[in-house]
Amino acid sequence: MPALRLTLALVSLISLYGCAAGPAIIAGGAVVGAAAVDRRATTTMVDDNSIELKIKEAIYTDDSLKRDVNVSVTSYNRVVLLTGEVPTAEMRARVVRHAQHVDKVKKIYNETIVAPQSEFASRRLDTWITTKVKSTLLNTEGIKALNIKVVTENQIVYLMGLVTRAEGDIAANKARQVKDIKQIVKLFEYIQPSAT
Repeated sequence: MPALRLTLALVSLISLYGCAAGPAIIAGGAVVGAAAVDRRATTTMVDDNSIELKIKEAIYTDDSLKRDVNVSVTSYNRVVLLTGEVPTAEMRARVVRHAQHVDKVKKIYNETIVAPQSEFASRRLDTWITTKVKSTLLNTEGIKALNIKVVTENQIVYLMGLVTRAEGDIAANKARQVKDIKQIVKLFEYIQPSAT
């Protein structure tokens, strides 16, 4: 039973760190703790939170989009990943335009697809996969799991972060061991091995 409680606490911590609100909104020492292991500058972490919120606000206050799309926004080191479903190609392009108009965005990966909104069961499976990948990476030697952002959409796992090529390869290979994954997509920004 204590092992189960420890596992649940760990999953909660991982989920909290990976949520859209991010570490900049967490009060007190948690920000300091996250900043101590995160390779991004604290200002960049704040920018990532702001970018996510601004893009989501632009999409979900757009009357031509808000009722029909299921779009998730992730920003890591000012690189934006858009995932989810939109009904038409025109709406897909409109989602990207909203992201392009947000300050400080360096690059956009548009992985949205033209399709009906995913079912609850599919989203639940994606959440389970994300949790499993995060917990797998947390126990992997040779990487710092908190430097890797994991996003799952339609059983495709996207890995983002500031890593060395060796760390990126280790993370992708470990993630592949999680069942129900269709594909791993590496969206890493690579740094030199000497960087921390």
